[in-house]
Amino acid sequence: MACCMEDCGRDDCVQLTEREASVCITLCASGEAMSFSQLKQAVGLHQEILSRIVRRLTVHGLVAKVEGKYQGRCGE
Repeated sequence: MACCMEDCGRDDCVQLTEREASVCITLCASGEAMSFSQLKQAVGLHQEILSRIVRRLTVHGLVAKVEGKYQGRCGE
């Protein structure tokens, strides 16, 4: 699954785990940036696991940190 990357080719798609996809989808569906605490509550993951997921999604450009909050990069 390549959440938030509708028109990707084989080489630029990121394979996401179910947890990673859940975080990405939650951020994209929110429509606005979420704090780490809001995101943690919304997805129900332990903070250490969520921290690693957010870091990976950020590295791959699927999530951006904006003014201390996280935002899904959907449809860009």
